[in-house]
Amino acid sequence: MKYSISALARKTGLSIHTLRFYEKEGLLRHVERTESGRRMYGEASLGCLLGVLCMKQAGMTLPQIKVFFDETVRGAISLSSRMEMLQEARLQLEQKMDDIRRGMELINFFLDGTKRAIQAAGEGKNPDEAFPFITLSGIVNFPFMKDSQGRLEPSLPESETQA
Repeated sequence: MKYSISALARKTGLSIHTLRFYEKEGLLRHVERTESGRRMYGEASLGCLLGVLCMKQAGMTLPQIKVFFDETVRGAISLSSRMEMLQEARLQLEQKMDDIRRGMELINFFLDGTKRAIQAAGEGKNPDEAFPFITLSGIVNFPFMKDSQGRLEPSLPESETQA
């Protein structure tokens, strides 16, 4: 089956501008032209485009995808370099997952503490005592530590992580 650029845009949900950009950057390949110069996309183009979208979903940047596709054209000789690229993409995703996990731990810590502060206020107690990390002065006395890369990371108090 052949698709015009507008049909391919409808099928994939991408804009015509994006399809032209991908083609210009060498990401969308196997593009045919009619005698009048109109782009026509076949199954090979669609497969290539789906590969781009999958790799983007896997966290690879467009330049990384381009290099990967260029290596693919080299055949079996490039398998090890492609494996390295995929492993690097995997490491980047694992880091993002770790960042999200840490973010979830922190937001849950603050949600639980805020619930305790609300409950204390409802009982006529001082909410700052129920959750001393967010007070009228802002976020105060919150412990932190450096991680293995030297970034400052919040460190939940032991008593709070056990709760």
